[in-house]
Amino acid sequence: MADETFRDDLQQKHLGRLKDQVRLVKRKNCERYEVAPIKDKLSFENGFFMVFHACKLLVQKNDGMILIGVGGPSGAGKTVLADKIFNSMPDIAVISMDNYNDSSRIVDGNFDDPRLTDYETLLRNVCDLKEGKPVEVPVYDFKSSSRTGYRTVEVPSSRIVIIEGIYALSERLRPLLDLRVSVTGGIHLDLIKRVIRDIQRAGQEPQEIIHQISETVYPMYKAYIEPDLQTAHIKITNKFNPFFGFQSPTYILKSTRNVSVDQIKAVLSQDFEETTEQTYDIYLLPPGEDPESCQSYLRMRNKDGKYSLMFEEWVTDDPFVISPRITFAVSVRLLGGLMALGYTIATILKRSSHILSDDGVCVKLDWLEQLNRHYVQVQGTDRLAVSYIAQQMGLEGSYIPRTYIEQIQLEKLVMMV
Repeated sequence: MADETFRDDLQQKHLGRLKDQVRLVKRKNCERYEVAPIKDKLSFENGFFMVFHACKLLVQKNDGMILIGVGGPSGAGKTVLADKIFNSMPDIAVISMDNYNDSSRIVDGNFDDPRLTDYETLLRNVCDLKEGKPVEVPVYDFKSSSRTGYRTVEVPSSRIVIIEGIYALSERLRPLLDLRVSVTGGIHLDLIKRVIRDIQRAGQEPQEIIHQISETVYPMYKAYIEPDLQTAHIKITNKFNPFFGFQSPTYILKSTRNVSVDQIKAVLSQDFEETTEQTYDIYLLPPGEDPESCQSYLRMRNKDGKYSLMFEEWVTDDPFVISPRITFAVSVRLLGGLMALGYTIATILKRSSHILSDDGVCVKLDWLEQLNRHYVQVQGTDRLAVSYIAQQMGLEGSYIPRTYIEQIQLEKLVMMV
């Protein structure tokens, strides 16, 4: 009980310090108040608390509608923040700028061109809400890239309207906003989140999404969105990792102990499959990451001339390496787009594998040309099953809780010392 009281006190002090950073100042040539810019970037949770508190202060100080702009790059978490505010405050209105896309203005497949936004309808809707009138907000369908209808947004009794979108802090909207919020993440995690989202929302192919990001989304962000984000009163850095949502990671036990094919067959079920393969794995270091500590390389695999892209992140729970992974078939041409985003080739690993697997466990006898040695890997989604098979093969006491790329980086460091 004493520990819980102590933690509660610490939390209250922390929230109190955050509250103290939110100050209102009068706008120039205007009787309305806005939030004084906060210099430091905030975590997602702290940023949410600050926005929540700022909204309450603005309602107390300003008459009429309170307009909040939430802007940032695609995949950064703008919609998540807007939804969290919506679920925490009674009767607010949320308007997504995505619904104001005008597909007739699309040029060269650039869905992030600022000219795509139907500002005429958006500004008319915002002004009507400020005058206390309900509005008809467009509904945009991403699969057909078209406006499919309208929905009615009533005037919120809270007097708070959130406008969220990549251009929510644009020059045309800024004069109307009482609070400007930016949400940014990092290229790597935002890339993964964007790919997952667009597969679900628009049914696009991963290669098409990544090509679009490298060819149009990222250049548009650097040219048009990033400068607007510098005007935010509250800046949030969202480090949410999309891999946290995966419930079926792969458990891996790895060893350099010699194991024969007959030993493996003896511990697998009778319905095992046996194959061989040769792969080339291109490990791509995400922009800004330290190769000595990175645990989220992007991996591009060449197997029989066919390429696949693997989003993965691993953690070590000695003796296991635990790796959630998402894999997509891609073209080798995608490599150029990823390097344009700032990814760099860390290493290319050639591997020859003899693979035996049944319904529960996969065992690989790997020869790694770059490391010039053999490994045996036991993999599966059932931790206990993986542990049992490895034990039956006599691997206990010899486990190496490192991925191949970690082993390569470790040996590079040793050679440099």
